[in-house]
Amino acid sequence: MLETKRNKIIATTLLFIFITIATIQIIKKIESNKREYYLHIQSQLFVKEYTTWHKYLKIMSQDIYTMYTNNTKLMQLLDKASYSSEQEQNIIRTEVYNQLKKNYKRLEHMGISQVHFHLPNNVSFLRMYAPQDYGDDLSQTREGIVLTNKTLQAQEGFEVCPYLLGYRFIYPLFYKNKHIGSVEISYSDASIIQNLIENFVYDSHVLVSKEIAINTPLAQQHGIVYKKTWESDAYYIDAATHQKIKDQNFYDMINKIQLKQKLQESIQEAKPFSQNFDYNYQQIVVNFLPIPGFYSKNIAYLVTYTKSTYLSRLEIEKNYITLLFCVVIFFFYIFSLYLIISREKLKELALFDPLTQLPNRALFKVEFHNELNRAQRYKRKVALLFIDLDGFKAVNDTYGHHAGDQILEFVANVLSSSIRSIDIASRFAGDEFAVLLSNIHNDADALKVANNIMEKINEGTSINHKIVKVGASIGISLYPEHSQNNEELIRFADKAMYEAKKLGKNRAIIYQNKENN
Repeated sequence: MLETKRNKIIATTLLFIFITIATIQIIKKIESNKREYYLHIQSQLFVKEYTTWHKYLKIMSQDIYTMYTNNTKLMQLLDKASYSSEQEQNIIRTEVYNQLKKNYKRLEHMGISQVHFHLPNNVSFLRMYAPQDYGDDLSQTREGIVLTNKTLQAQEGFEVCPYLLGYRFIYPLFYKNKHIGSVEISYSDASIIQNLIENFVYDSHVLVSKEIAINTPLAQQHGIVYKKTWESDAYYIDAATHQKIKDQNFYDMINKIQLKQKLQESIQEAKPFSQNFDYNYQQIVVNFLPIPGFYSKNIAYLVTYTKSTYLSRLEIEKNYITLLFCVVIFFFYIFSLYLIISREKLKELALFDPLTQLPNRALFKVEFHNELNRAQRYKRKVALLFIDLDGFKAVNDTYGHHAGDQILEFVANVLSSSIRSIDIASRFAGDEFAVLLSNIHNDADALKVANNIMEKINEGTSINHKIVKVGASIGISLYPEHSQNNEELIRFADKAMYEAKKLGKNRAIIYQNKENN
């Protein structure tokens, strides 16, 4: 009975552990799905914001381009420059600059970082921001210009060059249907950050392909400085776009949480993405947006680090729900244990003798019936021992009921220690006991067990420092010789026990059917 209760408690405990672990995993999965969806939305919003900003720049660039192409005098000068001598080009360059410089100052206030005119052969004609620098062949360094002059179609894309990193719109120029060169309208990556990112929390910057950055040796001479980044080994940070971080421990903390590997895997896919991580009890979202070059190569990333109150609330919500569930499941677990223990206790009271802890009459009859069915199925022999104590009433009268109880407990211990695990001992009533011996070979096996029980009982037990002895009269009935019915076998064993008492008590007798003798 104790083993059954223990098994039920173990099974219930394992069940609740499984339910707890499974439910916590479900809560984590739901929270993870919400987080992934939120990051997906954040990435889409970032792309949408960038797309809106890009459309604005494109429209503004087209307006500037249209303004130039509608300036007939400007087109005439650029046409003349395309076939003039170097000396004549110098004069034209000065005239063009003087004509446009006032307008260019206004464009700078609008966010334009560069207006650059080129000749049809990709040679720089006039840089409005640096008119003293001209005449250099851009064929090897400015793929956007080469592509525009080659295809005679407008081009756009992010480009890294020794002078300026940024997004460029390059348009071909025509005069009287003749190709006379191209004009570039650029926005620096620093201006991209300033105009696009309004509420960054910790950092925002532009990553530039390391392969391209290291191939611009003149960059530092023109004020462009690259720094290594922990985010990816394949990219550098443009120092001009790297915002100053107030919290100097920020990147140290990121390195500790091993975010780099996750970022590197996503960066290789060259798609917009967002990731989140814990920092200083806050949830930080990092957004990565690839910026294509002129040949659709992913040469740069726009990166921002922002604080997310939603993810922080989501984390708190997950922890709260998990804690609440654990508290509820704990109370259910305690209540289940209480029910198991209570039910087993009731069952124990109903089926076991409270004094000796042996099965009572009701349980013994059930087990006896089941054992006879097994014996019939497997052709086994079964013996029933019916035991009545001799001299028990005298012990009660002499030493009191407490001593009688001790005698009963003593007899119960004798029975339990004298039989096998497959046998059953029971307190039938008062000082009467029954023992069921399963799968015996012959009558002698039953007599041997009965005599062993009598010998141990005859030894007596110590009560109040005195050895108190009782005897035992034992009647034995056998299956299938005497009967195949459990009630009859009990009755026959009882008769044999009374026969033992008539013959002088303290002996074991096998039932004899006198009617058949």
